[in-house]
Order: sequence, then C-alpha cells, then structure tokens
Amino acid sequence: MFKVLGEVVNHVAYEMLVYQREKWDDLRDYTVSQSKIEFQRAVYIFQCLTMPLPVDDFVIPVLDNLLPEIITRLNPPREYLVDNICWVLAFTGAFCAAINLIETPSHAESVNEITNKMIDSVRELVERKMEVGLVRRAFRDLEIIVKKQMEWYNKSEYKFLKCLLWRLYPIQDMKWESKIVLWRINVIVERGVEEEAKKRPSDEFDWQNQDEDEDDEDEDEDENE
Repeated sequence: MFKVLGEVVNHVAYEMLVYQREKWDDLRDYTVSQSKIEFQRAVYIFQCLTMPLPVDDFVIPVLDNLLPEIITRLNPPREYLVDNICWVLAFTGAFCAAINLIETPSHAESVNEITNKMIDSVRELVERKMEVGLVRRAFRDLEIIVKKQMEWYNKSEYKFLKCLLWRLYPIQDMKWESKIVLWRINVIVERGVEEEAKKRPSDEFDWQNQDEDEDDEDEDEDENE
C-alpha cells in the first residue's frame, strides 16, 4: 500500500543518516505527527528505515508517540477483515521498535513489554485459528525486514532475535508452514551475523542480560592485556 513511499524514504534516509551523517528532523517530526491519525503510514515508514537509527535524536522521540499505538493495535482482531494489514504492521513495527531500543538500558522495560505483547498476540491468534491470514503474513514481512537489517546486526541484535524465535517457535498448534518461515529467519541470522558476534543465549530471556555481556568483554580484554 505504501511500498513506493517506503522505498523512497528509506533511500533518502540512508543517504542522509549513513553517508552524510546528517539529521532528518522533518522525517522524525512527520512520523510523530502521523502516529495516531495515520498509524499505518507512520509505522510503515518507520519499519522501512532499515539502517541503524540515531536513538536519542530519532528512535526515542518517534516511539514515545508511536509505541503506544503499536501496543494497542497488537491486540488480536476479533474477526477477519478484508485487509488485516493493521495488525501485521503493528507486529513488524513492534519488532523494529524493539531491535532499535535493544541497547538502550532506559527502555529495557519497553522492549520487554513489546516482546511479551508480540508473543501473546501470536499465541491468541493461533488458538483462534486466525493464523494463516495474519500471523504467517507478519512472519513473512518480518523475514524481509531482517534480511534488510542484517548488515548492522551485532551481539545484542543476534541474541534478541534468537530469543524471540525461541519463544515463537514452540507456540502450541502453530502450523508447520508458519514455523518454516521462522526457520528461514533463523537461517538468515545465522548466516548474516559475524561469528564473533554470535553469543548464543542461555534461554529465551537471555537478551536482557546485556550488562553481563559487557562484563564478559571487559574480562576478555583484561586477559588479553
């Protein structure tokens, strides 16, 4: 629906934010202003920004307004509609919000809330036999997003995504076709992340232990010295 818009915005944003290292305050302000009145447009633009985003100048101001709308729209729809894109966008938008906040300690609770909401919503849709038109579509869109973001994933992103997949995969009664998409995402992250960045999580909640990872790195540096 907003495909061309998303491609153009992502191209310009990449040029400004990555190559020229400039701010794009107008895009930030526009996304903030559209969070409620044009949620689908705002969240689509946000998830199309596949480069690492400035947290303080862009991510936090945008998500202060967009995240409450994402959380609300992650509530499973009660029935199939002609187009269920709103829930799908909320799911992929939630992932993009979490992956951009994963190394921001002040927003750790927000990441936890987002993740739990994603899992609970998928579980409920699977239980209500609404998986095919919603969950699987969201998983496929997530696969595309992960492919595009993969070039900047490091230890934190790797652990978070692995933990998310670990929690999604065992959901009871989920169809094999949906699990295949999750498996493909796992293959993408395993192939795309450098070996030295692959600190495997000890359990599905291990992404929260960022401080421990930093302590381990400090110890390794001390030993090398």
